[in-house]
Amino acid sequence: RVTGTAKGNGAIGGTTVTTNQVVDTGEVEIANGGTFTITTDGTWTVTAYSYDYSGRKSAASTGLVFTRDTVGPTISSFTRTARAASTINVSVSASDALSGIGTTSSTYTYYQGSTSKGTSASNTYQYTGLSAFTNYTLKVIVKDKSGNTSEKSLTTMTAGSKNFAYTGAAQTFTVPETGKYKLEVWGAQGGVGSSGGAAGKGGYSVGTISLTSSTTLYILVGGQGTTRGSGGFNGGGSAQTSRSDFYGGSGGGATDIRIQTNSLYSRVIVAGGGGGSSDGNNRATSAGYGGGVTGGTGGSSHNGQGGGGTATAGGYGGSGGTAGSFGQGGNLGSSDYLGGGGGGWYRRRWWCRSRWRFRLCLHLINSLTISIRLLVK
Repeated sequence: RVTGTAKGNGAIGGTTVTTNQVVDTGEVEIANGGTFTITTDGTWTVTAYSYDYSGRKSAASTGLVFTRDTVGPTISSFTRTARAASTINVSVSASDALSGIGTTSSTYTYYQGSTSKGTSASNTYQYTGLSAFTNYTLKVIVKDKSGNTSEKSLTTMTAGSKNFAYTGAAQTFTVPETGKYKLEVWGAQGGVGSSGGAAGKGGYSVGTISLTSSTTLYILVGGQGTTRGSGGFNGGGSAQTSRSDFYGGSGGGATDIRIQTNSLYSRVIVAGGGGGSSDGNNRATSAGYGGGVTGGTGGSSHNGQGGGGTATAGGYGGSGGTAGSFGQGGNLGSSDYLGGGGGGWYRRRWWCRSRWRFRLCLHLINSLTISIRLLVK
């Protein structure tokens, strides 16, 4: 006699049953040495009876309870719970209605791509030895107590940052993952005049912005000003070259990030370039430093030294030079020993502050309930 509830379609002793059907076969006669087949998943109680030659029931066995389970467990989620530059933490949620999830050290097998990284009795795991700012395909195989398995995959990326060095041209970056990003930019230093006077340092700006996956960013790292001639790449003002004995330095270029198009009007953050130092009568004064919102003043009453560019204005040229304009530092006037202005200016203002550095980097902030700064220095 077999009793129980079917957990799938199949047959009990040749009789068809369906999912959730309550089964009680009653006593079924089986010849000596015969078999009784159960092909339906479920938890079944089997009781055997014996009869003597006269047909009298002589004994009944204790019920034998067993589970037939051929279906793999259900994995409801396989998610990333934390990440750093070289690690990713994951968690698995799985269930099995019949035999239950296994409890041995081989219950969970974790894969990185097609490579098994380890087995565990735990539903949490940390992948290690990963590369920063890199996408990975991860997989878990879960086993129930009957040995059935199911698997689920996850594609995610490690934390990290992307740094851009000066190239003298626009560089591009494709946003790999939708989320909030931290942007930092350092403007370029101005050029030094012939006497070696102090040129203005580049400014620093920082802010956060929400970006969508596959968005293209254009990164322009400002060029340092020269001792004479043209200003640094990305808006540095020029210096005069008419004399070889007395001359000023040209302005440093701004560093900025633009979204979708390589245009000044697409700038979302900018750090102004430093002003170039002068020579001649103004050789003792220093050029203005670049700024995020505010740049430094050059020289005494703007005599000779170029002014630093800012997020809202290009730096002015030395005395007699031109004023800065949108994205361009002021050029030097007719005097041969004055400094050019630093590049700067964009049309939206972020919170930012000044610092003397010359670099650009991009950081991704994870959009979990606890923000994880994906930083690699």
